[in-house]
Amino acid sequence: MTLAERPKLDLGLTGYDELFMTDSERQQNKLPRIHDVPLELIDDFPGHPFKVRMDEDMQQLVDSIKERGVLTPITLREKDDGRYELVSGHRRKKACELAGLTTVRADIRNMTRDEAIIYMVESNFQRSQILPSEKAFSYKMRLEAMKRQGQRSTTTSRPVVGKSESADYIGEATGDSGRQVQRYIRLTELIPEILSMVDNGKIALTPAVELSYLTRQEQQDLLETMESEDCTPSLSQAIQM
Repeated sequence: MTLAERPKLDLGLTGYDELFMTDSERQQNKLPRIHDVPLELIDDFPGHPFKVRMDEDMQQLVDSIKERGVLTPITLREKDDGRYELVSGHRRKKACELAGLTTVRADIRNMTRDEAIIYMVESNFQRSQILPSEKAFSYKMRLEAMKRQGQRSTTTSRPVVGKSESADYIGEATGDSGRQVQRYIRLTELIPEILSMVDNGKIALTPAVELSYLTRQEQQDLLETMESEDCTPSLSQAIQM
């Protein structure tokens, strides 16, 4: 199945015409009600794997919000303490803060923890650029959520052996195979410094996967060697390690 043939994810994003409906019209059309929520009551999603970059795109988003406001509401999950957890829209929330706003338009949904994880991962995979580390931790979070929901998972100890139906399912939305999903998940075993080298393109995915089987102390020793020698291991060298 090609990317074009895959069904589009229903992320609950609000269409342009829906933005100006009244609450009664939304209720009649079974659409989410939009609220203005104080930014100070919104907490970040625990373990959120996607970075909020302070780049040119962010500045353009800030300028757009200053001029037109938030066109697509963020998605929140209400917490037991009366605060809200940010499920989707971390960039929009940050842009609102930078724009000097005190509230943000939000769709508040009733979700379980695992439902929120799955929604968060799917919504963020619509980004044009995703770092290997972001894929790694988001894939891991979603796979664990699916396992807790009772869906089948047969992950193996090494990514080149066996097949995971859950990993195949997760990869369908992004064009990654189940094996590739497992490879990315292995990256979560890397120490932060080496994982950062993967994000920066200094170490390719396949040798990085092999390095993930080293102990953390072995990885630390390797990092010191790479820094002193100003080099990184090839795939064959990584396998030998």
